Amino acid sequence: MAASLNGKVIAFVEARLPSEMASLIQRHGGVPYSAPVLQEIYLKDSPQVQQLIADVCEGRVEVVVLLTGVGTRALVEAAAAMGRQEEFIRCLDQRTVIARSPKPARVLRQHQIHIDVMPPEPYTSEDLVHSIQDIDLHGKEVAVQHYGGPNTFLVRSLKERGAQVREVTLYHWGTPQDETPVYRLVDDLTKGRVDAIAFTSQPQVDNLLTIAGHVGKEELLRGSLNGTVVVASVGPVCSRRLRARGIKVDVEPEHVHMGNLVMALADYFETLNSGTSA
Repeated sequence: MAASLNGKVIAFVEARLPSEMASLIQRHGGVPYSAPVLQEIYLKDSPQVQQLIADVCEGRVEVVVLLTGVGTRALVEAAAAMGRQEEFIRCLDQRTVIARSPKPARVLRQHQIHIDVMPPEPYTSEDLVHSIQDIDLHGKEVAVQHYGGPNTFLVRSLKERGAQVREVTLYHWGTPQDETPVYRLVDDLTKGRVDAIAFTSQPQVDNLLTIAGHVGKEELLRGSLNGTVVVASVGPVCSRRLRARGIKVDVEPEHVHMGNLVMALADYFETLNSGTSA
């Protein structure tokens, strides 16, 4: 029998799939608490992004590394804004296309763009570098999509292989226009009204702390997250960011997926309850 959350209040700060996350929590017997901390801001008018699209279409970029689904979607939308979507999709399909995880892969497949390489779970930069070790990159122009900031390890590894690396930022994560729900969440977290919080991407960590700082509660929030509130992370990349910001990680599923994250949380609480009653 599957473990149950037994009425635990589970906060999540997911912006893109809030209804799916809420349904997963309810299905496992929990009470969902949604307070998105992110707002996607596409940079489709950026000269850097427009130049990348032109260079892919004209064959000057030979390899494209896509790290996120949001970035992949932003790239296609930027091409559409230039009136070059069909041309861009056709030309990208002729290049070497590397997707870091199922998220960019899903967007690529929606547009019938082939994928040359996708690494295995947990889809880290190390996994990606290992997966492309047999591809000749020497002297090739390789475009790498940023997410949240430069990926130093990946870029350095590509350059060591002789690639001419171009780093491109397709979007950035802003804070939501209305931060009131997040202020309420911070208050509830610090007052013990929330049992757990689930993080599904690394930018959520920084934005939550930033918004808490807007009302002078960042350190209070840190104390709660390192205290009685259970902190769940979807995978190693997200966990790394949490620990880098000085926050403990109590739960991380074996496989990177929202459904697995919720199941891992249910297992955690059930084990905790069993230990308490023993």
